[in-house]
Amino acid sequence: MAPGKLSKKRTRTQSTCKQVATQKDRQPVQELQQVSDALNHTQEHEPQHISNVTNQPNEENDLDTTVENSGKNKLLVEIPEGKGRPTDAVQSAKLSSEIGIISRQFISIPTKWKEMKDDAKFHALERLNSKFEMKFDDDYVKSSVMSIMSKLSRNHRHKVHLHFKTFPNVDVARQNKPTKYNLTQENWEQLCDLFSDPKYQRRCETNARVRRNVKLTPNQGSRAFVASRYAMRKDDQEPNRMDFFKATHYSNNKGWTTVEAKTAYEKMVELQSTPVEEGAEPETIDDIMDEVLGTRSGYIPGLGYGPKPNKKSSSADRIDLEKRLKNKEDELNACKSNFEVLQTQMDAMRSALLAARIQVPPLQFPAPNNTPNSSSSGSQPAQNLD
Repeated sequence: MAPGKLSKKRTRTQSTCKQVATQKDRQPVQELQQVSDALNHTQEHEPQHISNVTNQPNEENDLDTTVENSGKNKLLVEIPEGKGRPTDAVQSAKLSSEIGIISRQFISIPTKWKEMKDDAKFHALERLNSKFEMKFDDDYVKSSVMSIMSKLSRNHRHKVHLHFKTFPNVDVARQNKPTKYNLTQENWEQLCDLFSDPKYQRRCETNARVRRNVKLTPNQGSRAFVASRYAMRKDDQEPNRMDFFKATHYSNNKGWTTVEAKTAYEKMVELQSTPVEEGAEPETIDDIMDEVLGTRSGYIPGLGYGPKPNKKSSSADRIDLEKRLKNKEDELNACKSNFEVLQTQMDAMRSALLAARIQVPPLQFPAPNNTPNSSSSGSQPAQNLD
């Protein structure tokens, strides 16, 4: 055989042997890869299976809640007494966001929050419990959560009302239920009845007019006032209402948010610097803020939603009433004393005029009703001495 042909045949034989060897070398690698993939697949699914088995005996928990909570750490959310909201900004934002989702997608929108059914509230608390570590056995925590939920539910009802007003009449609106909310047809028709009620429409017009007249615009954006005030604390002390008002309506870069906010703050400073009369008690910061911003039931102006005004007890009301009555009595006694001095001086002047043979006209102001001698010298007719 020629040397050239022998060389080519040998080359093909070597190539074939290399391919066989390569295939043999690859086979264990492929088998090892298959075993590794199977092992990874098993490890990925085992935690989910174990978590589901662990939570399965609790029949009261929803299946979707159990699945959502599996393998996840809950966020601790704390609502301190008297705050009504979390003081931590992240906790506050997460809680409000989750409550907004629940009130929009998992419970109905009532015509009034008082009409919200207890089972819907319980379902909402269950979903929150699957997301957050909270003290739901604390009545104050639960009431604070319900307060946030009622506010967000009212916002959703406002948006649904805007959807209602896009239609020419109520009959057409009934046939076009919004799809972004958890509304049954019955729930939607109840809302349509509410939106078409003339009393409700007048109330909406009044509220819209009030909102247009609001001039004290804060600079906090969507951040909760409770969290903002807590973040401004110094030496573990939050700013008072007056300082917090300035912080939320004024910045060094942009100045005051509105002219009205500047005027209100200047009025606060003026009242604070007013000299206190002798014997009187100086006004507190809360007194000044209430005088300038006014008061509202269940809400402290300048502090946002969350903190509530302190409810006075019946004994405190009685003490306050007695104090006001005592002040009025003091004012009345001072007036009586001034009147007696004035009457004595008038009698002396009248006597001097009579001695000079000058006709004296009668006094025009009447004597007090409880004066024994109503026809005293102060009310005698003029005497002609000629």
